[in-house]
Amino acid sequence: MKPVHLRNLQTLIHSHRRPVLAALGTLLLGTGVVAFGVSPTLPDAAQWPVRQVLETMDTPLAEPALTASAPEFLIHQSQLTRRDDSLQALLKRLGVDDREAQSFLARDTTSRLLLTGASGKLASVTRTPEGRLSTLSVRWVDADKQRVSRLVVERQDIGFNARLEQPTPRRLVRFGSLTIRSSFYAATDQADIPDAIAAQTVEAFSGDLDFQHDLRRGTRVNLVYEAFELDGEILFTGQLLGAEIQHGRETHQAMWFQAPGKAGEFVSLDGASQRRAYLASPLAFSRVTSSYGPRIHPVFGEQKSHKGTDYGAPAGTPIRTVADGVVSFAGRQGGYGNYVVIQHPDKAATAYAHLERIAVRVGQRVQQGQTIGTVGSTGTATGPNLHFEYLVKGVQTNPSRIASDTSVSTVAVAQLPGFKQEVKAMREQLAMAASVAQANAQ
Repeated sequence: MKPVHLRNLQTLIHSHRRPVLAALGTLLLGTGVVAFGVSPTLPDAAQWPVRQVLETMDTPLAEPALTASAPEFLIHQSQLTRRDDSLQALLKRLGVDDREAQSFLARDTTSRLLLTGASGKLASVTRTPEGRLSTLSVRWVDADKQRVSRLVVERQDIGFNARLEQPTPRRLVRFGSLTIRSSFYAATDQADIPDAIAAQTVEAFSGDLDFQHDLRRGTRVNLVYEAFELDGEILFTGQLLGAEIQHGRETHQAMWFQAPGKAGEFVSLDGASQRRAYLASPLAFSRVTSSYGPRIHPVFGEQKSHKGTDYGAPAGTPIRTVADGVVSFAGRQGGYGNYVVIQHPDKAATAYAHLERIAVRVGQRVQQGQTIGTVGSTGTATGPNLHFEYLVKGVQTNPSRIASDTSVSTVAVAQLPGFKQEVKAMREQLAMAASVAQANAQ
């Protein structure tokens, strides 16, 4: 470029410096090009002089603390024991592959409780991913005795240790409510009411109501009962504390009351005993399949007089005596199959036929509600059922008369200390059970 032209260009840039710089910046940013340069006047770093400096320190450098190793990863796993379980099979299902643990469990006396008795125990382990056992806990429940047992096996520094515990479950008061659509028994299932509580409800009102026929569609039932919890799980239920049945325009109420030094019983909220001389039914859960009177015999196909009431129920269902008495017969009796007869204090008797198993003996005294055997199909029967008879002076009489018997026990509790306070509390709890049900329905 010629000097004249260079001077002209310098003059032009100088006079229009700002617009030219802005245009140049826009050009560089728009093209995404950025140039970096190193001044050629700086010396080469590789040629700089190197100098070593040594200084004495008064205290030595502290060694860094060693960090703790990460905690061992453990797996928690549970299984229910099975009837045909072996120790090896159970440990395999729990993911335990530990010869030392298996050897200890096989020879330790306490640990043998793991597979003794009934199946269905809850077995839980804590183990490593490789199957090395850390802890084993086995829990089982005796609902009849309301007792919980727990076997605990733990790995220690040297070997294992086993112990047997009996933890105390926490008592809770629970509320339940149901509305009958088809039957009382179907409604309790739908409302998730435990069978034991439903059976006690039948017992509490068995002298007032026939649960097979009296409770119509729309009947409301409110319940207050005990439940026992451990580790966040309801293990079993206890006593029915109170119940209310809104039956048409009538309301029946009952509560459990136990005077000091006396046996507990169901009483009305005004203090009258609910106990009748006879229960309305020998089965807590059943359906009437054949009533007293003429019928077509299911086996022989001809019309015959039916001298009792037949209740349909699964084989093995407990049969209870409907009143106090003494066993006058217990054994095999022709078409009746396994047969039990109980003589009662009022000179009447009740008879129970087709039993699968007899649980009483001749001469034995029995109390109302006591189990005397189980439902079966022995003798002349088309399937599991209970043939029930009511005999007055030796004559077979319609068993429906039992339900209408108005005789009651002579125990009066209305004036006993503490009764009025318990009645007040029960009324509040029954009202709460009803309000909870209404809230759930909304």
